[in-house]
Amino acid sequence: MPRASEFARVARRRRRQPVEAEREILRAATEMIGSAETNVPITVAALMARTGLGRSAFYAYFRDLPDLLRRLLHEIEGELSATSSAWFDGNGDPAEDCRRSAQTLVDVYQRHGLILSAIADAAAADPDLAARYQQATVDGFAAAVAERVDRERTRGAVPGDQHPQSPRALMAMTDTYLRETLGRHPRADPAVVVRTLTLVWSQALYGRTPADPAEPPTRTATPDNSGPAAPDDVPAARDGRIEAARPVGAGLIPRRRNS
Repeated sequence: MPRASEFARVARRRRRQPVEAEREILRAATEMIGSAETNVPITVAALMARTGLGRSAFYAYFRDLPDLLRRLLHEIEGELSATSSAWFDGNGDPAEDCRRSAQTLVDVYQRHGLILSAIADAAAADPDLAARYQQATVDGFAAAVAERVDRERTRGAVPGDQHPQSPRALMAMTDTYLRETLGRHPRADPAVVVRTLTLVWSQALYGRTPADPAEPPTRTATPDNSGPAAPDDVPAARDGRIEAARPVGAGLIPRRRNS
């Protein structure tokens, strides 16, 4: 005789509308990627077991697992592009605009860094997914950065010898650094990540170090003539990390496995 839990599961399947079912699958995928169980591969069977829906329901909405990741990326793209306006489209103090943009980017990666890291890892086996990820996180931003740099160069705020590929290189570095610090467990201190990005961008584009009230002042020479103490080190890429972590997306999605 069927158990009560089986009747409840069947009832849930019947009550769900198509949009609700699709959202449930996306929610389950987000939870699965964000869980600490990074050694467990994501398969259609494991994913659908979290939803109460049958395995066949997955293919009513997605061709395969990379297609699901493309859908997740599409939902994040709007947030990524919106974060750039404070600095890329700004006309205020360049270093302050840079800091605000870094803060908003870090906020996005705090919310979605684990998903973006999983997408980037899976993209190694899917050229279309790789192209979409590159456009969303690097190429789309690089054009906006180049436009801002051209405006700054015209008024003398940016050195005239900037290489044309500098904006793209900086965006590629930014995405990699954000995934390394906020797209893995354990995650870095977001305040350190913001300061590091602000420092790197300000030095690379404007040749100056921005003021940082969060950093303690440099110590002066002591009366015993021991000399000035060395300034605090610039935060390294792994500041705030506890230990090296396994990539979130590595091994999560089998490359040649038919679901």
